[in-house]
Amino acid sequence: MLIPLCTLSYLCRNGDNYVALAANLLFYSSALVLYFYPSICVIRYAKQERTSVLWLNLFFGWTGIGWLLVLYRALVIGAEEE
Repeated sequence: MLIPLCTLSYLCRNGDNYVALAANLLFYSSALVLYFYPSICVIRYAKQERTSVLWLNLFFGWTGIGWLLVLYRALVIGAEEE
């Protein structure tokens, strides 16, 4: 759901009117949420796991492979906790 929303807001963001401003705000906020999604997934777990996933996401999440590895780590931590 977040990826089509990001795409739509990216396509509508040209111009100087309020629609373009809202589309810009929507695009950048949804892109930020999507970037930090692995960190959001581990919020309810122990502090050490949260911190490690956050730092990995911050430094290696900008690469596609790094983001996928951090997401995998976040999901594995979730499976181990349950």
